Amino acid sequence: DYEEVKDLLQKGKAFFVDVREPKELVNDGRIPGAVNIPLNDVGVALEMSPEKFKEKYGREKPSPDDPNVIFSCRKGVRATSAMQTAHAKGYHAARFYRGSFCDWEERGGEVIKG
Repeated sequence: DYEEVKDLLQKGKAFFVDVREPKELVNDGRIPGAVNIPLNDVGVALEMSPEKFKEKYGREKPSPDDPNVIFSCRKGVRATSAMQTAHAKGYHAARFYRGSFCDWEERGGEVIKG
């Protein structure tokens, strides 16, 4: 939910993944603190070595038991699919942000444009 996601992001405790396509982030904006891993790349990304992951995404790879791996998209459909992929890759605690970017924006959450 919005308040939990906002709190985790502010505290730097969430590994928050936006699975929209890069052009969507440019056009619509993005949630601060999110790393962009397009939906079709999620499975491959979670199988990468920690070194390769950091090189590609600029972040430490989350551990499979991290309870704060959260997927987001525009409204929640792709995020749900990403969460299911993560579960299949051993990230059983991964979650998705219901409502995703649209919910964040509607509630007045900060959006980075460009």
